[in-house]
Amino acid sequence: MNRENPNENDLRLLAFMEQILNLSDDTNTAGRIILLGPTGEVAADASLSARDLEIATKALAAARAFTEATKGLDFPADAALDPVLEQDLEEHCIGLDTDFLMQLAAEDPRRAVAAFDEITEEGEL
Repeated sequence: MNRENPNENDLRLLAFMEQILNLSDDTNTAGRIILLGPTGEVAADASLSARDLEIATKALAAARAFTEATKGLDFPADAALDPVLEQDLEEHCIGLDTDFLMQLAAEDPRRAVAAFDEITEEGEL
């Protein structure tokens, strides 16, 4: 990896590692992650705590569930969020049992989406 003149893949790897490093502030090492570039060179590495590993696992399960649930849908690349709608969504989602939904998503993404729909529809008038 050329750190002085990184290409797009290098930047993606570094951004990914930055997100991993920001998972928690726990410094107890439970494992290490090494990211390799396309030709096998080490792009980045980091120590991870047990909490980091749990958070990353849940986040990837959620990403997989979202990918499965939205298969075939075409999202605009740079869609702007309406700040009022975003605030409404955040207020609506306060109190969701995210651990339950993440565990369910890891087991069956479609059931997680159905559970989310059921939970969020209960509060509608």
